[in-house]
Amino acid sequence: MFGLAPLPRTLDAAVRDLSDRKPEVRLSAVRDLARWAGDAAQAPGAAIAALERALVEDGQASVRAEAALALADAAAASAVPSLLRAAEQDPSARVRQLAVLALGELGEQDDERIGALVAEALDDAAPELRFQALIALHRLAPALALPKALQKLSDSDRQIRYIALRIVDEILTDSAVAAPPIAELRARLEDTAPEVRLAAAIALTQLGDHSGVDQLVAALNERRPIAHDDDEQAVVELAGELGLVAARPGLERRAWGWFGRARPGGWQARVALARLGDERAQARIVRDLGSKDRDTRTAAIVAAARARLQRAQPLIAAMRGDELAADPETVAEALAAFER
Repeated sequence: MFGLAPLPRTLDAAVRDLSDRKPEVRLSAVRDLARWAGDAAQAPGAAIAALERALVEDGQASVRAEAALALADAAAASAVPSLLRAAEQDPSARVRQLAVLALGELGEQDDERIGALVAEALDDAAPELRFQALIALHRLAPALALPKALQKLSDSDRQIRYIALRIVDEILTDSAVAAPPIAELRARLEDTAPEVRLAAAIALTQLGDHSGVDQLVAALNERRPIAHDDDEQAVVELAGELGLVAARPGLERRAWGWFGRARPGGWQARVALARLGDERAQARIVRDLGSKDRDTRTAAIVAAARARLQRAQPLIAAMRGDELAADPETVAEALAAFER
């Protein structure tokens, strides 16, 4: 009645099952081949060759798509020619999308054919292909990534507008741009998609432009969850850094939740509240500095430093040189932060 789960296929069995007439068997075989292709100690070359055959020859799009993904996961650089062919010629948008994903991970920045294919895919009719091409371009052609991402801020697909904003934000954060595209980012504050409006507000705020601050406060205070965890963390941290007192209801809901149970991101919310002068949040950080658990104490040290909680400084200083009390590097960094 309770049968044992089947053992993973041997390499030979997985290669053999690629010829099975049932698509679900071939799909399962590809997944087993992905495991063999990623095992450097087990001669992955045969598995990679079999995955390439599945990508090029299988009659089922789901099998070809899974093969493209497996080649990417296996870092199979030798499969780039097969992936190029799939990205250019496969009739399935899903297969082309995953082939572009693989090329974005495996390709070299100086490969003109991959660069041209990715640039062309940015205008493909299939939004999933445009989406993946934009991500690949960010890695393969950094010089083109900013202007192309700015063009895609007005794409008809909301997910593409969102990822374009994230790419623009990352580029502007990581490098000095003489003339940041403030006007283009401000235009996205009126986007129909809430996640795009919020991403624009985050990017603008991090550039020192506060025209999107009301969006940050609204996103924190409304009951609807923020769609992306990275955005949630960024908004919570910005609320603390900017002293956004109007965002306290949303921060308190995250910090304490129902019956004192914090939501995901509650730690960052408590830090933000502490920066706003919230006594409960500050007291919690001080209490955690005296915890019996070393990891809890170390996290509290980081929180105290980020919150600039001066009354915690002597408690942290008392842990200096005591590796059992807390991570020494964390203690040193926290004390240095209080001196700045």
